[in-house]
Order: sequence, then structure tokens, then C-alpha cells
Amino acid sequence: MKQRIHQFVRALFGRLDAKSHIFVQSYLSPAEQRLFYDMHEADQYHAFRVALTAKELYTKLECMDSDTYILLIRCALLHDIGRVKGTADVWGKVLAVLMYRFCPSVISSFIRMKDRHDIGGRIGMALYVYASHPSIGADKLRAIGDAKEAEIIQYHQKKPAPEDSLVLSILKQADAQN
Repeated sequence: MKQRIHQFVRALFGRLDAKSHIFVQSYLSPAEQRLFYDMHEADQYHAFRVALTAKELYTKLECMDSDTYILLIRCALLHDIGRVKGTADVWGKVLAVLMYRFCPSVISSFIRMKDRHDIGGRIGMALYVYASHPSIGADKLRAIGDAKEAEIIQYHQKKPAPEDSLVLSILKQADAQN
């Protein structure tokens, strides 16, 4: 729970600075940058922090493969692009976390309402995006030709598994720490 409180505070107050934007732009193509910047500012900041943590974890392994490193950083920056600004912002994510934790039995009812234009629809959309953002993001990446990144990102919310690639394993760890 302490980790969730830290996430919430960073979501409210964390924003990218000029140096962070340069970092993002140095790893992502213009099409990928559009996807990145379509996220809420809190999700952009989270993704940036995940990339920095992934960099630290990768460095500790003393790996020297630059292609793997670049793929890892790109995936970290892009892992939450399925969450677009306006569909599940900070309060929607808070609500989703609480509902999945304390009343998961009502989630499917709300998700069925996601296309309505009332409070039930807004809640349903937030829950849908929370649960489905890995596949939504993977589909967006496939649409711009990023198949490798899509393959990794679609599984980033799954529990760690022995068959996870090095990049996916580090991404999951870095995401969990942020």
C-alpha cells in the first residue's frame, strides 16, 4: 500500500522537465512520441521513471548488448500508451485500483457501460482501460510497425514467469517499483 501512496503523490505532482523530454525524444520515433505524448502527464512521468529504473536494473546485470538495452528503454517509455489522456487519468486509475482490490465482482458490470456518457460509463471506461491498456498499447504499436515492442508490452501486466524474456522481466520489475 505504501508503494501505491508514493505512486499517487508522483501522479499528482510529477512532470517531465526539459532534460526528460530530450531523453524521450532520443529513444522514440516521431510516431512513437505522438503515442507517448497522448498519455496523461502523470503516465508520461511514470513511464519515464520506469525507463530510468529499467536502465539501473539492466546496468546491474552488467549486460553489454546495446540492442537489448535500447529495446528495454523504448518498451519502458511505451508500456502504458494504451492509457490515453481523458480515458483513465489519475482519479480513474485510483478508482480502478481500489475496485480491483475491494469489489472486483462489480467490475464487469461497469465495463459493459463504458460506451455510455454518464458516470457509469466513465467508471466503466476507466476500469476497461486499466485492465486492457497492455493490449490496447500493443495494437497501437503494431499499427506503426513496432512488432517487437508490442510483443513485450502486451504482457507487461502479467505476473512474472520463467519464460519472460530479459526485457520483459526487467520491464515488469521496473514498473512494479514505480
